[in-house]
Amino acid sequence: MNRRKHFLRAISAVQEPDIATCAMIIAGEFQPGLDIQGELEAIDQLVSEAKSFPVVDAHSLVKFLSVKQSFTGNVEDYYSVSNSLLNHVLSSKRGIPITLALVYISLVQKLKIDTQFLQTHPLTAWGINFPGHFLVAVRDSKGEHFIDPFKGCLVTREDCYSIIANLYGRDHEPDERYFKKAGSRQLLRRILENLKAIYLRQGYASNAMACLDYQLMLYPDAVDLLQQQDELLIFLRDKGQSGESRLQ
Repeated sequence: MNRRKHFLRAISAVQEPDIATCAMIIAGEFQPGLDIQGELEAIDQLVSEAKSFPVVDAHSLVKFLSVKQSFTGNVEDYYSVSNSLLNHVLSSKRGIPITLALVYISLVQKLKIDTQFLQTHPLTAWGINFPGHFLVAVRDSKGEHFIDPFKGCLVTREDCYSIIANLYGRDHEPDERYFKKAGSRQLLRRILENLKAIYLRQGYASNAMACLDYQLMLYPDAVDLLQQQDELLIFLRDKGQSGESRLQ
């Protein structure tokens, strides 16, 4: 099946799409020949091992992925394209906050499919579009918790504000809007935004356009995305290039 048709089907099938499948389709866009279903088996293997660990709450989720599985932030090469491609994140166990968050959330999503597990261990996870640093929120039998997937640890709200201070060099007043839930479409859009920014910096206009195409499949009426698409189309027409069109 054509990758883009596959993506449209994946995001249209349910209100909250399978983010691992969608992210792997995106990875396949930039890696021709990628075996999407084969690569997704790495997630299934994680789920199987998580049940045996067992992952039953926020604490054991962090311990399983950050300690036992060694998923952590790629501090040595933060701006590498591979950090936004799910197959590379699963194989290297290195990534940026949002792709590592995707691994956490997807694992819980798939654990919840097992109704017997869910009845015994109520567990829910979702993304938090925190300023500059994507986080994971988890609700278990003990309440709600926050995870910094890049460092692989549980964090408090006070820790989250320290993240802002470290990133931007200033303190922020407590604001509940920072902890607003990010749905699957928002998470996927942000992954694509990271990829698009990297490709634009590298001068690959056609790859940036592909990112926009996927973003517009998620948000077809987004004015800002439509404007970016028009600007890139004008550039590509003016240059009369195809394939790997490079911005000068």
